Formats: sequence, C-alpha cells, structure tokens
Amino acid sequence: MIRKCEVCGRDFAARRSTARYCSPTCRSRAHRGYPCPPSKAPATPAPGALMTTDEVVGVVERAHESAADLSRASLLTPSPLCLSLAAAASKIEDALRSEGL
Repeated sequence: MIRKCEVCGRDFAARRSTARYCSPTCRSRAHRGYPCPPSKAPATPAPGALMTTDEVVGVVERAHESAADLSRASLLTPSPLCLSLAAAASKIEDALRSEGL
C-alpha cells in the first residue's frame, strides 16, 4: 500500500494500514513538533535557454534506458510491484513513440 508521509510528503510503501510516516526521522519530528525542512526545488532554467541537439539526444537516450530498466525490473519483482513497473515502462515507451522518438 502506497501512502504519503504526513511530515515530509514523500510517497512510501506502508507495511501497516495505520502507517503515517515514511521513516523514524519523520515519526520523531512529528512527535516532537519539529517542522520538516523544506525540500530543495529543482533549478529552473533561465527563460529563453535552449537545449543543444546533443543535450536533447542525451535526454531521449536516458528515457529509453529508464523504460528498459523498468521493464527488466518488472521481471524480477513480486506481482503487485511488477504490474506497476510494467505499466510505467509502457507509458514511457508510448510517450516516446507518440513523439516519434
């Protein structure tokens, strides 16, 4: 069962239906009333910044590699997770195919 941590907001695989926190650190932060440190926002590119052809090719290659990695991982994992990994891999492959990449 995938749940969202009440402290940091990350998704985690809960072992029990009553699980509320992703880690002992988040559990102790909640108990003590400490706020979770803000997560670092991804760096946004400068407006008007363009990618070179080599950068675009690299991104597409990494997307194909990640889809292949997910497909391989789906063969080695238990059933519920296997289906999720296979679905994610097929969505990535479909998106790449629809863009002609």
